[in-house]
Amino acid sequence: MDPEKLKQIGLNEKESKVYLSLLESEDCLVSEIAEKTKINRTLLYSILSDLSNKGIVTYILKNNTRYYRAAEPEKMLSMLKEKEKFFESILPELISLKKPKTKKPLVEILEGREGIKTILNDLLRIKQEWFAFNIPGKGPEIIGPTVEAFEKERQKQKIILNVLCVKTTEGIKRGKEFSQMKFTNVRFMPESYESPASNWIYGDRVVVIFWYKEFPFAIRIIDKNLAESYKNYFKALWKVAKED
Repeated sequence: MDPEKLKQIGLNEKESKVYLSLLESEDCLVSEIAEKTKINRTLLYSILSDLSNKGIVTYILKNNTRYYRAAEPEKMLSMLKEKEKFFESILPELISLKKPKTKKPLVEILEGREGIKTILNDLLRIKQEWFAFNIPGKGPEIIGPTVEAFEKERQKQKIILNVLCVKTTEGIKRGKEFSQMKFTNVRFMPESYESPASNWIYGDRVVVIFWYKEFPFAIRIIDKNLAESYKNYFKALWKVAKED
């Protein structure tokens, strides 16, 4: 058998050679093991001691002389299972040590129409109040029928939308459409607020969507403190916004 195979269970090359030589033999003297493995006796004593501590090799005394023998392979399997059970018992503690001391914001870029759809699905999954501003009204044009299906599901789930639309032609049109939807509050900001990007806040997420016709994309930041800050900013804008 190739000693390399035993590396998979934690034995180094020399330990593997010693164990395999003992499996092939009856009780062996150190001199006999050294001859078979070509390992010098000084190092061999150290290896045998390590293997003995691991329970892989044992010895008996005959006339005050040590004869070494290999543990049965089945015993090695049993030992490995015991180690696995022990590791499973301390795994929760190890995982807790791995957790960062401070939670860092998670920043993601979601590209294309499919990226925007991912955001919409995430919003439905989170099921928390939605705040949206700098809405230019380009969603239906760029994403297509997905927007209508999303809106039906949002209203079905009774997710409240508070939306600030910009008073451009598209923004006014989209605002009027929003005003016909259930669980939707609409106000308008001056045309000077027009931007190619919309800002959404829901749950612990802040999303900036760039409505470029050829290549829309979104930046999603998951951070509770940032989301709360943006909500406060939204509420300040909401107070000065117009209802029509």
